Amino acid sequence: MKIGVLTYYGDLNCGTNLQAYATYMAVRKIFPNDNIEVVPIHTFISKSKFRKYFPFITWFFYHTMEAKYRTFKQTKLNVTNDIVIEDVQKALDFVASQNYDKIYIGADTLLELDRLPKDYDGLSLYWLKDIKAKKYLLAASSKNVEFENLTTKQKADITIAANQFSGIAVRDRATSRLFTNIIDSNKIEYISDPTFTLDIDYSITEQYLKQKGIIIPEKAVLIHAAMSEKWPKLIAKKLHQLGYKIFTPRFNTWSDVCLNDMSPLEQLGIYKYFKFVITHRFHDSVFCMKNHTPVMVYVIDRKVMMTKDGESKHISILKDFNLYPDAFLGCSQDTNFMNFNLEEKISDITKAFNPILIDEKIEEKSKNYMKYLESTKY
Repeated sequence: MKIGVLTYYGDLNCGTNLQAYATYMAVRKIFPNDNIEVVPIHTFISKSKFRKYFPFITWFFYHTMEAKYRTFKQTKLNVTNDIVIEDVQKALDFVASQNYDKIYIGADTLLELDRLPKDYDGLSLYWLKDIKAKKYLLAASSKNVEFENLTTKQKADITIAANQFSGIAVRDRATSRLFTNIIDSNKIEYISDPTFTLDIDYSITEQYLKQKGIIIPEKAVLIHAAMSEKWPKLIAKKLHQLGYKIFTPRFNTWSDVCLNDMSPLEQLGIYKYFKFVITHRFHDSVFCMKNHTPVMVYVIDRKVMMTKDGESKHISILKDFNLYPDAFLGCSQDTNFMNFNLEEKISDITKAFNPILIDEKIEEKSKNYMKYLESTKY
């Protein structure tokens, strides 16, 4: 068979690329004798905010990481000639022309609708409406899509597309709730993000740190925040007063060390070196779990990242590991954001984070993911 993996990949986002790699490797494991490929298409070009704020020094700080991500795409995903087609119908025509027998759509927020072309009334490519192949959602997420907010045409289209899937497996509660408005809830599987199935090769991270001459002290913290946010400067000051050294994976003006040139696999193992992590990234949470590092999670924009009933991919994963609400910091747009005793919060989340229980949950999630994928063979 010819099998396609339709997913996000290629931009400077560690989680995006590692989920693509994990999905690709999992499908290859289940179908060792078939022709598996990552569908070489994107429907948008991810524009780095770094380029927006610091265009003059983008090359100086990011050329190494861009090269590493390009190498990762070519060597780990086996993609060399990927294209961008923003027009949805033309993108669908391209996928149809590849004549796949099966297509796995996942993981990541592929079912989101806020990246559509302006004034386009319909669904994105990743819903694969009317594509003739066996189609399976594999840990896909719709992010903040709510059925009642869709246009009349989108409601009709999404109902058709949902009923065309041969299997539906989603990775968060918000996406599961979306589908319960469309199909029988018994047809919806709830599975983990594929990155839980990855093994971590720490020698890759150790080699990176050695080459860079970076020594991470015992009392170190990683903060992953958006460049436009102002709160990290205040928190950085408090953490410095508590004796922490601050690391970040992206350029900013308030950290001690910026690890802004890591490859996806170099970053995967970096989390184990920190006492805790503060992040707005879903996959940072996953990688913290796998590295036994306590994590505190927040969202930047409730409207963009959460449903009206307060669900989000971030909250969903914390609930899966019994870390909600303890590890959820709220929304950085809220006036009372970070208005708590930081030292007490660090102590509380460290106590709540049980590595033994975390490992048991990860093993369960990994097995369930592969079990579902195995069930789609026939």
